[in-house]
Amino acid sequence: MIKRTFYNLPDEKRKKIIDVTRKEFQKGNKKKITINTVIQKAGISRGSFYQYFDDKLDLVELITDDMMTKIKDFIKDELILNGGDIFTVPMRIFDVMVSESANYKDIVVLTDTSNRNNDLITEYMQYRFHEPNFLAELSKYVDKSSLNLGSFEDLKCVVFMMVDAIRSAVINVGKNSKAIESERKILYRKVQILKRASVYKN
Repeated sequence: MIKRTFYNLPDEKRKKIIDVTRKEFQKGNKKKITINTVIQKAGISRGSFYQYFDDKLDLVELITDDMMTKIKDFIKDELILNGGDIFTVPMRIFDVMVSESANYKDIVVLTDTSNRNNDLITEYMQYRFHEPNFLAELSKYVDKSSLNLGSFEDLKCVVFMMVDAIRSAVINVGKNSKAIESERKILYRKVQILKRASVYKN
């Protein structure tokens, strides 16, 4: 758990630690992140590290928190703009993440299973990541009147399937930049299949 002492640091010092951590994770499958590397590059002592963090899992939290805030704000804006139609959001997320890939490296890092730090990321996501209100917060912007879904749990399943489809498409584009159009078509097809299964028939 990230400690209050970290958030009390001067902005410049806090930002430096976050930036160093982000760059280390973005090395992806080339290097495994270590506490020693972070403290050396951030210019802090090992003692200071443990004043700010409990353990190495907190380094995952540093980039996860920022990423989740960015995603939530983006999805909320898209839902409002498109009258609550959740099936327009995946294509917009894909297009933005591909066109502005430098701003979304964290998401690729946290979902790419070839990452050398995947065991650390997986452990954090399984045992420490808590976003119980993520979908609940966004669901109030979803137009449910046209959805043929029996419960909130059904909506969650549909959303998670779309998230998996987006993740797969973005990672594949990251590995092969020439595959943008083909991956976009595949993603669109998956979203349309989910839409047909989830929307009331006219």
